[in-house]
Amino acid sequence: MSATRFRPTVIEEPPRPPHPSTRGLELLAWLMDRAIRVPGTKITVGLDALLGLLPVGGDFLTGLIQVGIVLVALYKYRVPRAVAARMAANVLLDTVLGALPILGDAFDVFFKANTRNLKLLNQVQEKRRLNQPVSSTPSILYLAGLTALMLLVLGLILVGFITIVAWVVRHI
Repeated sequence: MSATRFRPTVIEEPPRPPHPSTRGLELLAWLMDRAIRVPGTKITVGLDALLGLLPVGGDFLTGLIQVGIVLVALYKYRVPRAVAARMAANVLLDTVLGALPILGDAFDVFFKANTRNLKLLNQVQEKRRLNQPVSSTPSILYLAGLTALMLLVLGLILVGFITIVAWVVRHI
């Protein structure tokens, strides 16, 4: 008997298209952000805004879906890490601000994190289709600006806290 008779058969995977379709994610982003038009206006809302009306749990559920979209973009579509970080920042911003009563619900209607993230993914896909390099610079600048804004807000909160504590101490 020859050794070639017992060689395992290798089954090759079918070739993947070089740029997988984002159709499923587009449908999910539409459902989450733009599925329902407010009568008499051009404003659209989706499950993100509607579920956000439920205290705490609604924003948690929509946040999980949004995180799923970012993970799919990162692992299936191989977006650069800076772009994935920008997408994650959009999710964090939408989830945190969306959790605020009333103001957060209005924010959900207009921010549309899923649509923003899908646009970022499509930009990466288009650059790859055209064999152009995918620049991380806009995402890095966005993250730097968002970080600066958060540090400013935290600084203002700290100043306000110190001011209140000082006032309370003086009046005791």
